[in-house]
Amino acid sequence: MENRGVVEMAVVCSDLSLLENINSLLKQKGVIAVEDEAGTLHYIVDGRSNRQSVAGKVTAINPSGNASNEKEEAYLELCIKTVLREYGFDMSLIGTVLIYKSILMSFKKRIPLPATMKVLYCETGRELGLSYEQSERDVRYAIVKSSLKKMRSRAAIRCIQSRIERRLGYRDPLE
Repeated sequence: MENRGVVEMAVVCSDLSLLENINSLLKQKGVIAVEDEAGTLHYIVDGRSNRQSVAGKVTAINPSGNASNEKEEAYLELCIKTVLREYGFDMSLIGTVLIYKSILMSFKKRIPLPATMKVLYCETGRELGLSYEQSERDVRYAIVKSSLKKMRSRAAIRCIQSRIERRLGYRDPLE
């Protein structure tokens, strides 16, 4: 018995939730792009539900165009998350999410972080439906739980931002 045209995929991971996320993404989108260490994109296409549309999905993928912008944005997000983890931030805390979103927004829009923490708490907290007071508490709590616990909120965020800038090559690492 010959299995012509059958393609199988194996995903090896130590986290069941990661495997479930991959499966749900495949069910929703039908395709996932994975970048290897050399920067080559590999596509995983789900043909379980509608095998006729798989060919259309593969030919509809355009690796050029916005690929460089998407790579830059993905690298920025990775840098921010990596730096937050290096400082011991718990990524499940709302305060950490607020810090992440505000730093991401400032780098994406190429604008400096707000001059006062109040502006940051109001702008980013509004996105999550939080009041100013709740945002302030959540950010302070996230900082207290990190290795930057002795710093004030503004100084901690500047410290995080500075390390991200060095990683992105905006600053000399010896500064």
